[in-house]
Amino acid sequence: MCLRLRDERGDVVAVGRVVADGGWAGVFGMARLPRARGQGAARTVLAAQAGWAGAHEADRMYLQVERDNIPAIRLYERAGFGEVCGYHCRTAG
Repeated sequence: MCLRLRDERGDVVAVGRVVADGGWAGVFGMARLPRARGQGAARTVLAAQAGWAGAHEADRMYLQVERDNIPAIRLYERAGFGEVCGYHCRTAG
């Protein structure tokens, strides 16, 4: 499910995708416009994702976030997420 948050003009200011399977919900593609920072846009999308997940019998959620994305990490920590494991990407050289 793709969730979008619109501002008072009807412009999309934040988005996120969520999928549910086997009692788990995965959060993907969270993004918000710079002008929406600090206005609760990402928090609103995350809460909507959690509501959608619950309605689809997923009572646990997971996501990945880059270590240098401090604003997102703070958002997820305030929402109750914690680090379970690290990861890194590799490219062919």
